[in-house]
Amino acid sequence: MKIKSICIAGLFAVFSASATNDVAHYQQALAKITAPNVKVTAVFDTPISDIKELMVSTGNGTDIVYMSTDGDYLIQGSIFDINRRVDITDQKKAKLRIETLSEFGEASRINYFPEQMDYEVTVFTDIDCGYCRQLHSEMQAYNDLGIGISYLFFPRSGLKTASYDKAVSVWCAADQHKAMDEAKAGSQVAQKQCDNPVAEQYKAGIATGVTGTPALVLKDGTMMPGYVPPQRLKQQLDALKASQ
Repeated sequence: MKIKSICIAGLFAVFSASATNDVAHYQQALAKITAPNVKVTAVFDTPISDIKELMVSTGNGTDIVYMSTDGDYLIQGSIFDINRRVDITDQKKAKLRIETLSEFGEASRINYFPEQMDYEVTVFTDIDCGYCRQLHSEMQAYNDLGIGISYLFFPRSGLKTASYDKAVSVWCAADQHKAMDEAKAGSQVAQKQCDNPVAEQYKAGIATGVTGTPALVLKDGTMMPGYVPPQRLKQQLDALKASQ
C-alpha cells in the first residue's frame, strides 16, 4: 500500500510538472474566456513562482499575458523588476517589435535620412494626424541632429478609409518624398493605386502595440508614443545609448 501510494504521488508530480509547461494546458484554460482564434504559442518561466508567461497569437500579431500554473488566473500587464528597475515585459515586447519591423526593408519604407546619421527611428504615421504633420514639418531639425526618420503607414481610421487611400496615393506617387511633403502640408495628393505595403504596415503597427500616431520605435525595439520635439528626442536617444 505504501509503495502504491508513493507511485501514485510520483505520477501526479510528473503530470503536474508537465502540465505547467504544456501549451495545451494553458490553451484549454484560455479558451474559456477568449475567442477561438486566440492561441497560446509558447510558455516560459517568470521570476514569480507558479506564474507563467504565455506568448499568445491573436490574429493581429503576438501578445504577452501571464497565467497561474493551475490555469485559474489570467494576468494582463507588466512584470517590473524593482531591484533592477527593469520592465521585464516591455523588454520581451521590444524583441517582438524588432522581429515584426524586420519584415520591412528599406524598399518598403519612406526614409528621410541625413548624410551623417547617428540614430534611425521608425515612425508609424498617419497622413491626417496633426502631431504627425508637426513632426514632419520639423524633419530638417531631426536630420540636422543626426536623426533619420523611417516612415511606416498607420492610418488610424483603418483600412479602406480616406486616410488609408491617401497613404496609398503617397506610396504610389512617382516622387514619394514630394507627395509625402505635400500631403503632410495639407495639400491634395493625386489619387493613385499600385501594389503597396500600407495594409501590411498597418497590421504590423497593431501587432507591435501602436494605438495612436505618431508612434516612434527605436532600433532596440523601445516604443515612444506621441510627438517628441527634435531636441528632446536627441536627448532621450543619447541617454538611452549611454545606459546600454
